[in-house]
Amino acid sequence: MSRRRGGRSARRRAGSGAGEGAAREDARRPASRERAWEYLLNLLTRQDYTVAELRAKLARRGVEEGLAVELLARLVELRLVDDASYAERYVSNRRLSHGRLVLRRELVRRGVDEQVAAPHLGALDPDQQAAAATALLRKLAWRYRPAEPDEGEGEEDEHARFVRLKRAEARARAFLARRGFDPEATQSAIEAVGWFET
Repeated sequence: MSRRRGGRSARRRAGSGAGEGAAREDARRPASRERAWEYLLNLLTRQDYTVAELRAKLARRGVEEGLAVELLARLVELRLVDDASYAERYVSNRRLSHGRLVLRRELVRRGVDEQVAAPHLGALDPDQQAAAATALLRKLAWRYRPAEPDEGEGEEDEHARFVRLKRAEARARAFLARRGFDPEATQSAIEAVGWFET
């Protein structure tokens, strides 16, 4: 009795292992045209992608390069993928919280050609960038505005005040640089908030 049960469970385990092996074999097999096309459409229902991002996803799926090029060309033809529109939306959605330098780097990293991105980045003129950097600092005043010294510590001398304000200013400048604002926009924002004047 126990022998039979053991034999049945062993067969079941062997059967499940065979099923897993077949699934692994399927995963290694290059995707068919239909499956690759469905995969691309499914991706695009969730979010926008650049041509380069989709090409990389197809490569990870084992789709042959010739088929990938053909499918991506069809998506471009149907205007389901458009790097210029992607760049326009990307810049528009982040222009108030990021500077031109970071936006350019991110678009290039996502595979958008610099010439395609340039017109959209060019719309971020110096006045817009200065205004965005200033608004960002004001929004995060709780973090970057210099804290007043504690009353219990006595009166702050000139040197201590200078050091406190300059440290706070350095933190604010570093933050804006990490967000991709150029030195001119950063300087305008620092002057506009007026928190760091000694």
